[in-house]
Amino acid sequence: MTTRTLILAFSLATAVMPAAAQAEGKSAAVRIDDLDLTRPAARDRMHARLKSAARSVCGIGLRGAAENGRRIACVSAALAQVEPEAKRAIAQARGGTQLALLMIGTAR
Repeated sequence: MTTRTLILAFSLATAVMPAAAQAEGKSAAVRIDDLDLTRPAARDRMHARLKSAARSVCGIGLRGAAENGRRIACVSAALAQVEPEAKRAIAQARGGTQLALLMIGTAR
């Protein structure tokens, strides 16, 4: 079976993101072209990468209890919004198409 590689990019916008993150429109690329998403371990690795990227994008410059709560909400919202794209990447991998890149980010 021939495997095609595509690049899929998307931004995640959410109203609960901290003002500083929203103003800067932070984003992060998450490479998945090295993962065989037909395997459970690779899917777990993709989700770990997405979570790490969401933490990075949502947590820049945040301090204090109130901001920590906003960061947690931001990460949760970003991961909830990226989940359909992650599921699509898995489905496409099962069909022989390997996606190369997912983008996770905040609103501009």
